Amino acid sequence: MTKKTDAEVVREVTARIDASIAENRRSEHVIIGVLLALFAVGLTLIIWGAVIGRWELLVPGGFAQLTIAFPIRRLIKLREDNVRLQIIPQLLRLAETDKGKALAAVAQSIQL
Repeated sequence: MTKKTDAEVVREVTARIDASIAENRRSEHVIIGVLLALFAVGLTLIIWGAVIGRWELLVPGGFAQLTIAFPIRRLIKLREDNVRLQIIPQLLRLAETDKGKALAAVAQSIQL
């Protein structure tokens, strides 16, 4: 087994991180689609209920609008994960320096 150079390791890690970020972006697109669908359904129910005078349609429309919060939370978490993933190659480059070791300790303490 040959020992890989630091540049090769960083390149390999970066390629895997880029693949993970691409997968996260696909998930983001699905979540955004769900958000748009929930928003459209909720707004349609509210407007339709108000126009035809069926106020009992306002409640499900309101619930549909409220459920938008769950996909938004997931979207925010995906974006945070992407930022954390993008930091890793930089930490690897600094891993052998004293500054890098200090950054790695900080990263571990915030559970990167």
